[in-house]
Amino acid sequence: MGSASIWGFLHILLFVFWLGAEIGVFVSTYLLRDARRTIEQRNTLLRVAGIIHVLPRVCFALILPIGVELTRQVGVYPLTPGLQSGAWLVSAVWLLLIVLHMRFGRAPLGALLRLANIFLMAVAGLSFVVYGLNSLATGAPIDETWFATKLFLVGLVFWTAIAVDVSFKPFYAPFSETERIGPTPEREEAMRRAALHSLIAMGVLYMLLIAIAFIGKLKPF
Repeated sequence: MGSASIWGFLHILLFVFWLGAEIGVFVSTYLLRDARRTIEQRNTLLRVAGIIHVLPRVCFALILPIGVELTRQVGVYPLTPGLQSGAWLVSAVWLLLIVLHMRFGRAPLGALLRLANIFLMAVAGLSFVVYGLNSLATGAPIDETWFATKLFLVGLVFWTAIAVDVSFKPFYAPFSETERIGPTPEREEAMRRAALHSLIAMGVLYMLLIAIAFIGKLKPF
């Protein structure tokens, strides 16, 4: 078995775990919208979704350097050692942010770590989008249309993943108020709206991941 096969297997494995875990997050978020559930049940669902959501984040962070290694092995694009090392460095920093956010998520430091994670993902997404679009428009630096399209879609995945987290954030304030004071129609509507927006973003994320897997495997153009 060659190196390309090993990196390809790891790449597929990360996609499988990512999609599988996101389905768990999707179902938990969908169930959170049901006002007939007790606050204790919804609190449990919220904790479960938060725990499961760690796995897609880890997979996303690892897919970047593993994808770079796979690209080098199949020879789609010539990669410099500096670019390879940079991909692993970004992944390591990203994983550290994930671990620290798990540890300090409820502390004041948690908000800063969340912003740092969003900033890193936004910049990475912009880089992939610009790289992919420029290659599609000019044929350089990547002349393979399927690969340039894949990079563009990866950039959109970064931004969509941000949208999932940002759109769900308004859920927490009315949920906390419901825990302390009790439910009201306004709070329930705010929670349902936040959960719905997050579900829509997750649906877009699934479609992007499926499209990336399809293009990467079949190379249709």
